[in-house]
Amino acid sequence: MQFESVPEILREPLALWWERVAGQEAFANAYAAISADLREELPRVAAGSEFIASALIQDPQALEWFSRLQDASAARIAGADYENRAATAPAAADTQRILREWRRREMLRIAWRDICGRAGVAETLSALSDFADASIRAAAAAAQSHLQPVFGRPRAASLAEASLIVLGMGKLGGRELNFSSDIDLVFLFSEAGQTDGPRQIENEEYFNRLGRELIRLLDVRNEDGFVFRVDMRLRPFGDSGPLVASLASLEDYLQQHGRDWERYAWIKARPVVGAEIYAAAYQEFVRPFVYRRYLDFGVIDSLRDMKALIAREVSRRELDQHLKLGRGGIREIEFIVQSMQLVRGGSDRRLQNASLLEVLPMLAGSKLMSAADIAELTEAYLVLRKAENALQLIRDEQTHSIPDAPIDRARLSVNMGLPDWPAVSTRIDSARERVARQFDALLLGASGAPQGSDEAGADWLAIDDARIDEELDASGFPQGAIAAVAATLDAYRRAASYRRLDEAGRRRLHAIVGRLLKAAARHPEPASVVQRVLRVLEAIGTRSSYFALLKEQSAALDRLIDVCAISGFLSRQIADFPLLLDELIDGKAFDELPSRQSFVMELAARTERMPADDPERQVEALRQFQKVAVFKVALADLTGRLPLMKVSDRLTDIAELIVQCCMDLAWQQMIEIYGIPYCGDQEAALREVRVAVAGYGKLGGLELGYGSDLDLVFLHDSSGDIQQTAAARPLDNGLFFLRLGQRIVHLLTMHSAAGRLYEVDMRLRPNGKGGFLMTGIDAFERYQRQDAWTWEHQALLRARPVAGDANLRDAFAAARRRVLCTAVHRDTLRNDVLEMRVRMRRELSKARAGQFDIKQDAGGIADIEFLVQYWVLAAANAHPELLTYTDNIRQLEGLAAVGVVPQARAQWLTDAYIGYRTVLHHMSLEAQGDRVVEAAPYAETRARVSEIWRETFEA
Repeated sequence: MQFESVPEILREPLALWWERVAGQEAFANAYAAISADLREELPRVAAGSEFIASALIQDPQALEWFSRLQDASAARIAGADYENRAATAPAAADTQRILREWRRREMLRIAWRDICGRAGVAETLSALSDFADASIRAAAAAAQSHLQPVFGRPRAASLAEASLIVLGMGKLGGRELNFSSDIDLVFLFSEAGQTDGPRQIENEEYFNRLGRELIRLLDVRNEDGFVFRVDMRLRPFGDSGPLVASLASLEDYLQQHGRDWERYAWIKARPVVGAEIYAAAYQEFVRPFVYRRYLDFGVIDSLRDMKALIAREVSRRELDQHLKLGRGGIREIEFIVQSMQLVRGGSDRRLQNASLLEVLPMLAGSKLMSAADIAELTEAYLVLRKAENALQLIRDEQTHSIPDAPIDRARLSVNMGLPDWPAVSTRIDSARERVARQFDALLLGASGAPQGSDEAGADWLAIDDARIDEELDASGFPQGAIAAVAATLDAYRRAASYRRLDEAGRRRLHAIVGRLLKAAARHPEPASVVQRVLRVLEAIGTRSSYFALLKEQSAALDRLIDVCAISGFLSRQIADFPLLLDELIDGKAFDELPSRQSFVMELAARTERMPADDPERQVEALRQFQKVAVFKVALADLTGRLPLMKVSDRLTDIAELIVQCCMDLAWQQMIEIYGIPYCGDQEAALREVRVAVAGYGKLGGLELGYGSDLDLVFLHDSSGDIQQTAAARPLDNGLFFLRLGQRIVHLLTMHSAAGRLYEVDMRLRPNGKGGFLMTGIDAFERYQRQDAWTWEHQALLRARPVAGDANLRDAFAAARRRVLCTAVHRDTLRNDVLEMRVRMRRELSKARAGQFDIKQDAGGIADIEFLVQYWVLAAANAHPELLTYTDNIRQLEGLAAVGVVPQARAQWLTDAYIGYRTVLHHMSLEAQGDRVVEAAPYAETRARVSEIWRETFEA
């Protein structure tokens, strides 16, 4: 054996070990049989790990056993064999012996692969956790078989067998077990009842016996060692509680006694035994206990408290060089990740995951951590976990303290694959420094204040009326605003939502109002800013977690104040939907313009989290996406970064994505019940039916506003003698399409906790209310050719496919072009358009004397739209390129390009149209939805539009 491959300080103990082990015949035979690669690695492994060196003396055959397990499938087969033998052993002593032999050999295999770089950190942690899971399963099965001759099986009142549930907590729960870790377990059982054996006992007593036997099989140390040290302190009521709790008692405990630190602990809960039984309990009461439905920044305060306790313990026990508990240690990484999970896990189910390494990459979209921070934290975590395992596999001791002895430092460097101790020290120190910096940013930088600070100052909501004016004056408020601000503060503190706040909520609100008034005094309209922000705070009500967000995230509060200063519309959006406060955490909302691609990514992230079997939650997720996306558009709009036409484009993007998503959801729900619809003339040559959606009106014309309805037409391409679904009980395609259309409309219009998505108008489909809800593409074109009125061709001019199958969308676009080129009633077109417009003016105008209905009165928006539609429809047969676009602006550009309308006139109408739409747009932002204004300022524009109208229709 080559001793030169290890540091000099380790060569003498390695030589002594070799002298002892080489004299054993069993070892010599095994050594002769292993590969040259393993022989080359053995000196390093034996020098770095006294555990491995001792294991090979105690069990020389382990070397040959390990040599046969060099591929994953062989290792799995060997593990399954050991698990089965341990589970079915006739006596407890046999189970203990088998488990301990397995443990010794499996730990040797894992440690060897880790030291020699055959396995990365993540694989090592996973392998250790897999072994623990298998050991627990085997011990549980063995314990039950050992108890059965005396007690039989535990039965519920229904006589069904009651089940044991074993939860792995901590690192085991996260599948992140280290080399010499305890295993944190919680034992539960499904139902009360009695056993059915010769000696009948209550289920509670039976499962307590079963739990004690399971622990004994794993935890007892004998001549063969032990399997795992078992820690049960995370069970309800800790050491003072029963060893095994029923699911009912766990529910009661979490609801009545569960504390914040237990929420952190139960993030990691993972069923090792009884997963199916636990799944229902998790959904019903464990998940709601751990994850709040809304953003939960209140956990930051409890994190400070826990960290303070740990810091005191570290100081008392001088644990600064502790890889786990010391500054910048593993526990701080766990706190960072688990805090983010608790903050956001209720709204992002991807974060409801026990594995730290799986959750970390998902935090990149959380607005709280950048991709660079996450990469840095991930690297630091892997370094520290590598060091932790390298340290523990020296002697199989549960230690986290960096050693002082030179020989152990040499072993640590060997196990970490580094040349010497300075390299190890540098790597560990660098990792810890990066972790500490991020942890401090979470606890201190988030609020911008020292730990525990509430930024005490004047308690503005407690100052009496006699002093409030004086305090506001001293704070810099202009004289003209003081009375209004004082009245607003007084009204807020009298509101029921304020009076119902608990003490923690009031402390947080105290800090928020102090910062609000300090900032508002610097704004040009401070009274308006204060009123709008307090309206948001009142809408939050008693949801203290939102107050925690604004207190912890000072930048978010500053942005809320800025947003409320910009616009009453934006402040109303936040008041109606406080989840939008989340968008204020990240400054990107103020810096980056919204785009369709960003909406696609946002929607993908949200739909990835949607529960497949809960339509209401699905719609709520879509509504949340819609609210957030519209808010981003409105913010860019009102800060002058997005022109009107781009605003409409982005609002149209949002609608299209939601329609597509609702269509996909409805399709999936329908085919799960009725099967996929097929069609054709022969059974052997059937094809799957395709569906699509066409948008009309503002959606089709890319002119959606903030509160626009959606005009939709549903299409399919089913044809042939056979038209039915592929199911045990086939459904006629016509009925399938009716139900599919109803389902899409229902998803778009149903009320969820976050409101409804859109109002939907289906009256533009063929034959209107009397027509089929979903129309065949051939029937649609036939109707447009043979039966459609001119106003329906006008509507078709602004129609375009917005969702569904790409081929069917192309078919619709082609049918539209053919109809508008060849089927328009051009002999009566002028009169048809004129009559329809005159009727609309008469019936739809909302203006009174001296007023102007911008949309419907003569000289308004509808006149311009009808002019464009008339010109395009009249010329489309000669100039089919006019049909390329569906919006008024580009249709006007096309009319000028082909010479139908003079360039100057087209440009003037474009400017007038945009001007009118801008006014309506601003009115909608200020909740003035009646589109009626004073007539005088628009007289000149109206007159010019009316003149063009007369020249076109009445000359």
